[in-house]
Amino acid sequence: MKPNKKTYIYIGILFLISIIAYGFLISSFTITDIKMLLFWTILTIIVESLLIPLTNNSIGVSVGSAINLASIVVGGPLLGTTSSFLGLLFRCPNVPEYGYTHLFNTPYYVTVFNMSQSIIVTSVMGIIYIGTGGKIGEFFLPQTILIVILGTIFNTIIISGLMSLLNKQQFIKVWYSNIKGTFASSLAVGIIGIIIALAFIGYGYWAVLLFFGPLLLARYSFKLYIETRNLYLSTIQAFNSAMEAKDPYTSGHASRVESYAVKLAEAYGLSYEKIQNIKNAAILHDIGKIGINDNILNKATALTQKEYEDIRRHPSIGAEIISKVDFLKKISGIVRYHHERYDGKGYPDGLSGDDIPMEAYILSIADSYDAMTSDRPYRDALTREEALQEIINNAGTQFHPDIAEKFADILRERE
Repeated sequence: MKPNKKTYIYIGILFLISIIAYGFLISSFTITDIKMLLFWTILTIIVESLLIPLTNNSIGVSVGSAINLASIVVGGPLLGTTSSFLGLLFRCPNVPEYGYTHLFNTPYYVTVFNMSQSIIVTSVMGIIYIGTGGKIGEFFLPQTILIVILGTIFNTIIISGLMSLLNKQQFIKVWYSNIKGTFASSLAVGIIGIIIALAFIGYGYWAVLLFFGPLLLARYSFKLYIETRNLYLSTIQAFNSAMEAKDPYTSGHASRVESYAVKLAEAYGLSYEKIQNIKNAAILHDIGKIGINDNILNKATALTQKEYEDIRRHPSIGAEIISKVDFLKKISGIVRYHHERYDGKGYPDGLSGDDIPMEAYILSIADSYDAMTSDRPYRDALTREEALQEIINNAGTQFHPDIAEKFADILRERE
């Protein structure tokens, strides 16, 4: 994902902070053992080259923090920070769709961000370790645990700042989601870093290599988790493709509904997790049409009462399909209720008012707006203003009045 102007400014600020931080380290600490620097740098290069790409391949994760932690304890803040950013600089991970990436084929802003992040986080950890009483080459458990926790917090803050700018989402929600999802695993990797530091202090270089295996095992376990998560997302896309193949007139409908619904959810300040639920529900909201006869879906004339009753089954069919997939169960209600109405005259359950989840109200408006502004076999598309007027006219009956007003404001502001 190409950065916008704000993202470039953010990366530039991080770069300036990293220069100041590294300058402070150079003026305050020294590296007396080049062999030790080379050793920890090589280990960092190896671990960082085993980067685990996330879904969009634009951001990846590694277990390099264990090596960074150990190098700070045994070699000091300057050695730890230097080996950390040199490891990032010379790493060569294999990224799906791109192949092996390195310094010379990676966009400069990615390199600058990675280096700045590494210097800031590692230098802060090192300075806090020494500042709270830790000594270079000696192990102090309270200080080490402290920098594991603070290092995780600082790291997620910096990454969340970038992600919130790239995805135009509220920082606090992105950060909360990241810290909630990574804190436990970061502590586990930190424990391995503590073991590696103790091994080096007690037995030297060969002992570190002995404990390098568990670190790679932790990396492999996390890789399996990421691959499983990506498989889930691929399943969602496969469901969406199956639905669009069933009803060609809805091709692109789900992605447009997703876009409208996410913007509306963000405007309401919903949590990052709820926004992701709405996003997935929008993609799958019409999956129940798989169970509806093709002749009904593609009929160019008005539906009979029986046909209309049949097509009204698709929310409950979709919810039933989704509820059988463990990782999608939490969005089954959104899919089931996206044709319910504020006045209780919707389907399939005739819910009304606050009995309908806000996520379903948001999806309902996004779905209705795109349906009205799209050509269908039985009618031409409405203009944007005509569709918005229909939504306003039906606020308080079909649609939640506050959400309908907010949606109209958002689209008119965009215009």
